[in-house]
Amino acid sequence: MTGFGDAHSTKAGWTVGGGVEAALAGPWTAKVEYLYVDLGRGGSIAGSDASFKTNIVRAGLNYRF
Repeated sequence: MTGFGDAHSTKAGWTVGGGVEAALAGPWTAKVEYLYVDLGRGGSIAGSDASFKTNIVRAGLNYRF
């Protein structure tokens, strides 16, 4: 069926990013990460052409045992 994807093909994209983690006090650390994701172009619903690019920022607080 046209416009509903193809389970028999593989598509590739790419991601680049970085991050830092710093000690706070005792066993606690804090981190922040950034990712840029580009999954290229591909067909979507109803035969339109779409691209998927996004920016992701993650932050975290860690406790080391």
